[in-house]
Amino acid sequence: MTKIIELAHNLGEAIAESKEIADLEAAKAAYETNSALQAKLAEYEADRKLLADEFEKGDDLDQTVVDKMKSRLEELGAEITKDPVCVDFANAQKAMNDLMTSVNDEISFCITGQRPDHCTHDCSTCGGCH
Repeated sequence: MTKIIELAHNLGEAIAESKEIADLEAAKAAYETNSALQAKLAEYEADRKLLADEFEKGDDLDQTVVDKMKSRLEELGAEITKDPVCVDFANAQKAMNDLMTSVNDEISFCITGQRPDHCTHDCSTCGGCH
């Protein structure tokens, strides 16, 4: 194993032992075992499929049915995204993604001598100007 690969392996092991990974695994387990949330997700997917089937009817499309289905999908989507278990899972995923971005940015900095610029030009997404 080359030294670089060995260092990458050690970094991978350190990331695997990080709080972010532990939090993500706990949040994922809670998400996957929450029967009420899983039922809503299953209903959402089934309704989404039914809506797609309705759109395939073309000229025979029943707009009243479509409107009701869209409304129900919006309602279910809001319930799902506001569920605390879903919020915790999304936050844990974001924390993990942020960690990996920071790791990759640091590696890039070491290689190029320049900090990566993640400016979206939307100050609400920023931790400070570059």
